[in-house]
Amino acid sequence: MKRAWLLCVLLAVGPLLGACSYASLERQVYPICLSVDLDEKGRYQVGVQAPQSSTESGAAAYDLLTATGDSFSDAMRVLSASTPYPFNFSQVRLCLLSYDLASTTHLRPLLRTLFEMPSMRPDAYVMVALGNAAEVMAAQKPDLGMRLSTHLNLLFEQLRQESMLPYSSLSACVQELGDGKADPLLCICAVNRSLVPDQDNSGGGASGDPPSGSGQSGGGGSGADAAAFAGGEPWAGDLLPEDILAGLLPQTSVNPVEYLGSAAVSEGRVSGLLTARETQIATLAMIEGRRAVAIDGEQLQLQLFLPASSALAQNRDEVQAVLEKLKALGCDSFGFGWHAAGAFYTDAQLEAYGFRRRFREAQIVTAVE
Repeated sequence: MKRAWLLCVLLAVGPLLGACSYASLERQVYPICLSVDLDEKGRYQVGVQAPQSSTESGAAAYDLLTATGDSFSDAMRVLSASTPYPFNFSQVRLCLLSYDLASTTHLRPLLRTLFEMPSMRPDAYVMVALGNAAEVMAAQKPDLGMRLSTHLNLLFEQLRQESMLPYSSLSACVQELGDGKADPLLCICAVNRSLVPDQDNSGGGASGDPPSGSGQSGGGGSGADAAAFAGGEPWAGDLLPEDILAGLLPQTSVNPVEYLGSAAVSEGRVSGLLTARETQIATLAMIEGRRAVAIDGEQLQLQLFLPASSALAQNRDEVQAVLEKLKALGCDSFGFGWHAAGAFYTDAQLEAYGFRRRFREAQIVTAVE
């Protein structure tokens, strides 16, 4: 009888325990995007863009929450204390860093802190925003009635197919910035001011004051509508026109945020920009080209061999120009450092040779094989 009574109690309490567990999962904030800025006083401003739990219309809407602190950790503590629910970063697709921050701050400590945050999504893309990152994040409006997460998934997949999106996941950036034998290229994004309504345009350019508080919402649609969309077919492989950059596209769209071009990283900081065409050439060359390094005493030669069947074989001069620009910016995004390491028996010998110091003076050779 006692065992039967105990079994009845467990059966009655079981659904309640399960409901508590389910409710605890529901009562969390799931950011889709995260931004990091420096304010005018040099303090860190952290922002998250997360879907609202429910809306009256049934359409997806997004809140923007920001907080400021003397350090990134302080800002995150303030942000966490501003909401009654814990953050869960497993759905983050995009980590946006402002250009001012990325060009003046060593990125690896910041990105490693992000990477080690509980539940952080390791394959979230790291990108550089031209202007205030929180403002760019808040301006995102998913195209064609999709949810923001679906919109970003399909957008990034399309950019990858077009070889316009350098691979810059959070985990890859932390690794490359740590080993020192290659530098990441970070995609850039910006608000196209010609696509912003006049009433929103008066608040200044991309460097205007960041939004604060909550309640900033972006567009979106229902989850049922999102299933109707799939990745499109890539273009014919033609290169983009010259001088195309995020924020400057001659287009019309409901989404004013553009993702084209890249930021070169040197010695842990952003050192300059590549146009969309230069980014496309660099990305294609990194995929299709074979790299080698020739060391003869004080002479260092960086070699890139393109397949004769590659579309880049007809644009060898442009490939050479992109490599020269990356060299001038001190960005070894092609990973020549790894090939140079093969010429030395120990890391101490490689360090004594000073590859990073000699990189800017190296001769670059681009050939078709």
